[in-house]
Amino acid sequence: MDNTTAPTSTTPATASSATPFPTDTARPTPATSNAAPATGGADAKAAAPLVDGLIKRVTQSAHAAVDGLAAKVSSVTDGLQGGVDKVGDRRDEWVESARDAIRQHPLAAVAGALVIGAALLSLRSSRDR
Repeated sequence: MDNTTAPTSTTPATASSATPFPTDTARPTPATSNAAPATGGADAKAAAPLVDGLIKRVTQSAHAAVDGLAAKVSSVTDGLQGGVDKVGDRRDEWVESARDAIRQHPLAAVAGALVIGAALLSLRSSRDR
């Protein structure tokens, strides 16, 4: 068996064609590429039902997600509205309670207001110094 091999040259022309990476000169053109030839509208017609089914599923999933989110937002909004109503009712109860106390003890209410006013005035004047 003869194991003689021809020496390979390392000139740029042979080195570029022997490298595993294409260079600018060795880049395949669309006519010589290994891509399958286009069959025209036959592939598009065959893919149309698949694409339509995919679009319908995505649309249905999106609608379901939006509907679920809307239901959650609605329940949170209802809860917040109920809390606001409770706070408003509580405020109304406190105001009515204060009015009843003032009606029952008008002199004590006036004396309390004067004491609170004097305290606030003294705090304000101590800051101005």
